[in-house]
Amino acid sequence: MMRNVIQVVREALLTNFGELDQWFAKEPEVLDFKPDQDQWSIREVLEHITMTNYFLLLIVNKATRRALDRKRNGHTVIISGDYQDKFNQIDVIGSKSFGWVRPEHMEPTGMKDMSEIKALLKQQYAQCMYNLSLLKNGEGVLVYTNMSVNHLGKLDIYQYIYFLTKHIERHIRQMQRLEKEYEESAIMI
Repeated sequence: MMRNVIQVVREALLTNFGELDQWFAKEPEVLDFKPDQDQWSIREVLEHITMTNYFLLLIVNKATRRALDRKRNGHTVIISGDYQDKFNQIDVIGSKSFGWVRPEHMEPTGMKDMSEIKALLKQQYAQCMYNLSLLKNGEGVLVYTNMSVNHLGKLDIYQYIYFLTKHIERHIRQMQRLEKEYEESAIMI
């Protein structure tokens, strides 16, 4: 069971960070396009993702250390019968089907260079994969952290990393919409 969970999380990381990588090949006009002044550009969305990942990874890193300590201290990994249900609840995060008020410290400045954003994403991907490798025997279920977004409640470390991937997925969809709007506005000109 845990091997499957870890594999699902690993694949979600591979897929979503892989998709993010493709945005760095886009033309600057596409990356900087804003349909409205109060909307983010693709460049700003990418920066926001790095900011959110940063804060989520602070929690993941701390929780990983605690989980490994608990495992060393003899805690047993026990999986509840409804364990998979939480992943289904997290899947909703990838869509746009609920309201989301983001904290101000997650607002992009628009000042970050694309190469800096790309380097941050690479490092964050590596950090996620490293945490997963440390938790390869189910230790990730030994620590739960509360997630207020969409009333998810307590998430273990695998679920927390999975949440991070769904947050990325949500913004990939946003960037796809922005690119489409850019193409439609270019046709009109």
